[in-house]
Amino acid sequence: FGRGLNFPIVRRVTLRRKGDFKVSCSYDESAANYGLEAGSTTDIADWTIKAPPGEEKKVRVNVKQDIHGIISLSSAQMVEEIEEEEGENKEEEMKDENGEKKKKIKRTNLEYTETKPLEWSKAEVDKFNESEVAMRNQDRVVKETSDMRNELESYIYSMRDKIDSESQLGPYANQQEKDTFLKKNDEVENWLYEEGFDATKSVYAAKLAELKKLGGPIESRAAEAAARPNAVSALQKNVEKFKKWLADAQGNDAFTHILDEEFNKCHAKCDEVSSWLYDKMDEQGSLPPHVDPAFTAADVNAKSQELSTICSPIMHKPKPKPKVEEKPKTEETPAEQPAENANAMETEGDDDKMDVDEA
Repeated sequence: FGRGLNFPIVRRVTLRRKGDFKVSCSYDESAANYGLEAGSTTDIADWTIKAPPGEEKKVRVNVKQDIHGIISLSSAQMVEEIEEEEGENKEEEMKDENGEKKKKIKRTNLEYTETKPLEWSKAEVDKFNESEVAMRNQDRVVKETSDMRNELESYIYSMRDKIDSESQLGPYANQQEKDTFLKKNDEVENWLYEEGFDATKSVYAAKLAELKKLGGPIESRAAEAAARPNAVSALQKNVEKFKKWLADAQGNDAFTHILDEEFNKCHAKCDEVSSWLYDKMDEQGSLPPHVDPAFTAADVNAKSQELSTICSPIMHKPKPKPKVEEKPKTEETPAEQPAENANAMETEGDDDKMDVDEA
């Protein structure tokens, strides 16, 4: 196989052999100019082909090189010429141009074994696969450790600036909480750049958990203070929606199918939710921002869902369909009767005409 050929390509070699024989494939001397390392074996593959013993037979060996440059033996065939048997009618025997009988070509696939000096054994492949998995796991641990270290470092810097800022977390922590957190924050920061520079992922995670245990409640108060107004507004709109519907539905013929008990149930739930909300808002108004809130946005959303669960099915209760009255069945007269009556009328009419003519 030369360079610059179109692949895949197959080369055929025809030999005359008897018994087992070997076909070898190897690099030539020019391979050293194209990257084959000095001292490396030039053998690519050996194929031991099992031909029948005795008389030499013609053997065709087809060697293939695929688009990846891999050499393989595509087939090894023994080729024999066999004369056709004479038929009963000699005039119909097939002959070639020289008048000789045509011969059949019989091809028999031969068994062969393949050995490749450059091919790894299964044990070697498994060994290198294990090494690759080990290196991949090591890289994953290094990356996860680095990510956790960066997360800890980011938390230290961000919280140190936020905890003293009146526009961020400052209002939501008292002085004692600030002092305790900043002390712990400085302690972890010093550890990070000294003893903890080469710590493991689990150690970094433990240090981060220690800081979040102190800073988490402060962050939670700030997050609740930001989320509560929207949640309260949504609940108030929900209550107003159902109260407006209750006011419009009274005396409206479109809602006569709704029972008084269901209206009362909606009124009671709206009043209950409104009372709960205003009580909690009054309680929250008396608390400083650095104290845990009297209620959370999740509590407000739960109340809104509870109100909708009770009132929405009643509000959208479908009006029952009117009953259809069945019409009484009328007795049908036989089809033949009108025809008989018509004939009778025609007869009477004819008689009348005849009487008039006679007069």
